[in-house]
Amino acid sequence: MAAAVRQILSTSPRGSAPDGASTPCLIVNPRSFRAARGLAGQAGALAREHGADVIAVDDSEALTAAIDAILARRQQRVMVLAGDGTVRAVVDQLAALPAGAWIPDLLVLPGGRTNLTANDLAAAGGALPALRRALVAANAQRWDVGVIERRTLCIEQAPAPPRYGFWVGAAVIDGVIRRTHEHRARGAGVSSAGPLSTVTSLLRLGTLALRGRSDIQAPMLDIDAGPAGRLHDRVRLLVATTLHHRRGLFDPYASRSSDDLRLTVASNRATHFWRRLPRLLTGRFSAGMTPAHGFLSGSCEVVRIVGLDGYSLDGEAYDTDPGRSVVIRSGPRLRFFIP
Repeated sequence: MAAAVRQILSTSPRGSAPDGASTPCLIVNPRSFRAARGLAGQAGALAREHGADVIAVDDSEALTAAIDAILARRQQRVMVLAGDGTVRAVVDQLAALPAGAWIPDLLVLPGGRTNLTANDLAAAGGALPALRRALVAANAQRWDVGVIERRTLCIEQAPAPPRYGFWVGAAVIDGVIRRTHEHRARGAGVSSAGPLSTVTSLLRLGTLALRGRSDIQAPMLDIDAGPAGRLHDRVRLLVATTLHHRRGLFDPYASRSSDDLRLTVASNRATHFWRRLPRLLTGRFSAGMTPAHGFLSGSCEVVRIVGLDGYSLDGEAYDTDPGRSVVIRSGPRLRFFIP
């Protein structure tokens, strides 16, 4: 059965608690891009070698059941090898739990194409070395030393339930992400299915769309970001995150706050947009990049947006009613292990 959860339980040679709570657990999505190319099998073998449970999930129903089982067993140390979509689903299920509920620690391992979340929440050096370090730390009772807390992002439009993740793209950015998914779904070859297919397609389609050379239109949005500012205009770029973006140069936010919701918006009338784009992408905003000149960027607690017909949350697309307000805010904190 495709929806079945394939779980392999191994007894650790070092012994484990009778209820399994102290046994580490690895969740693998074998359909994720990197995981499907041999990484899933290697990671599963490594986890079993160190006495961990291994759960393979191939759809959302199986993933929900796996998390429910982990919550019931109170397995504290959970490792996820998957792409951004599967990681977001795990985060969404845990963040939606009632305040004060018991929640496990997570180690996010890169198993997809883009791995935006894993790149921010996992140590450098690849999935298998990080998994090995985590398993050794768990068995040596040194897991807690590497645990940090990170705030999630929440986006909602009543009456739909809140959704949780770490990164939102909207306006033209959302359209480009949707087209990229369509391009991969119907194409063949390296440009559509290879390891750089997402980046290649995003760059190509994004450049055309931001230049107004595609049929992806910039929506008229009313954006209220509180102290960070307000903007009413046709918007081509809107991104918000609670990720830190500590690696590399990409960090397109004026704020460097480590624990806030951060937002950046550029409208169609953004002054000298293309000349200033390198500064925007690296967070080096100049004094002239203000709402009066079509730019809005900074930290905020809540963002309210009217006019939005959809958004992408950690790469997953969702539709909204442009006539009603979409609210983006900081979500609850979760605990992550950084090996």
